[in-house]
Amino acid sequence: MIEAIKEGKEPVSWIRFKIKAPVSFVNALRRVITTEVPVLSIEDINLVKNNSVVYDEMLGLRLGLIPIRADPENYMGKKNFKVAFVLKGEGPGTLYSRDLQPMDPEIIPAFPDIPLVKMVDGQAIELEAWAIVGTAKEHSKWQAGHAFYKQLNEETFEFYAESFGAMPARQLVIMAAEIIEAKGEDFGKWVDKQ
Repeated sequence: MIEAIKEGKEPVSWIRFKIKAPVSFVNALRRVITTEVPVLSIEDINLVKNNSVVYDEMLGLRLGLIPIRADPENYMGKKNFKVAFVLKGEGPGTLYSRDLQPMDPEIIPAFPDIPLVKMVDGQAIELEAWAIVGTAKEHSKWQAGHAFYKQLNEETFEFYAESFGAMPARQLVIMAAEIIEAKGEDFGKWVDKQ
């Protein structure tokens, strides 16, 4: 049973609710939110030009940590799903996450004002990047959010989840619950075969 839902959207999406359930389920929900909900992150980069002060590898790491907002319906169950971005800019000036131009307008950086590199006159960056689906079990750049809970009495908990921008927090909790449900079904099938 879930009650007393509170939600916020600014500056990040979060949800807080009371849940009456065994501690094992509540902890499983927390763990799945932090490690198993799939999201998009930039993984591959083709650098055409970079004569800025930021090394190629450091630029790649920065790009990989930008949360990518997308409807999971666009990529769930699609093997080898990729979405392309283009980044171009010349100094003097600063390139921000909003300067990443997606090939799919429905898939965008979650936060537009993340600074990537500051350039002076004569410096330029041009690259193509591809975001792929992953989970935080592979790398923390695919972490969808974080969650924690507080035990109020024997089987009642106050649960808090915050999205890192890839999706609203409510959707994050729902996806985590669906993953737990699927794991339970898989386990039941395995038990039936024994």
